[in-house]
Amino acid sequence: MKRIFIIAFFLLSASVSHAQYFSTGFQANLGVPVGDLKDVMDGSVFPEYTMSIYYRFPVKPIEVGFGIGYGKYGTELEKRTDLYPGFTDEMRLRRNNNLLTLMGIFRYNFESEKRIVPFLEAQVGANYFYTRYKIREFQFEEPIEEGMDFGDWVLGYRFGGGLKIPFKNRDLGHFEFKVLYHDSGPVDFLRKQDTEYRPDQGEGEFVYDIQRSPITMIQPGIGFIFTIGN
Repeated sequence: MKRIFIIAFFLLSASVSHAQYFSTGFQANLGVPVGDLKDVMDGSVFPEYTMSIYYRFPVKPIEVGFGIGYGKYGTELEKRTDLYPGFTDEMRLRRNNNLLTLMGIFRYNFESEKRIVPFLEAQVGANYFYTRYKIREFQFEEPIEEGMDFGDWVLGYRFGGGLKIPFKNRDLGHFEFKVLYHDSGPVDFLRKQDTEYRPDQGEGEFVYDIQRSPITMIQPGIGFIFTIGN
């Protein structure tokens, strides 16, 4: 999934590399759960790293774009000697809980002669929660086994606003700070403590305690955007 994330970004960047009024950038966000999700997550947060591409309309203070985000909201390592019947060597079982987001973006910029420019932003798209595992004998070896534990999609939206602070050379791009509110319908997902391995069942079995909740959170973020033609 990480490879898809990286390849998609560079393909999108390449497709507009010679076009005017485009920009592209990177943003780091931190999703702080609120409402029912806060109780479910019990203090855990949703980090997200987003790569985006924007198109700025030449005579209007409006931008539209697309963003791909990825975050790992839980990871757990178990060292076990009972994963395979008849083998007692210690194995490393690593499980990662991931969130992939695909969002269309609409942004309205408040035109200003001042250095700092405020904006409003709305996003709509999809969230994909998925949990994967890998079994290795040693930390840096190729996995003996890997696979998907669980995955689920849900539509979601975000809205909020922020500030743009231009680089010293304004034509190159800007830094930006923003805060968004994220909401979605109910979705099934796993936390890091929600998977149990029971070696005494058959040849060994994973048992999942699946959570279900709307994804409601506040997302502060910081990023940098580079202009691709002007």
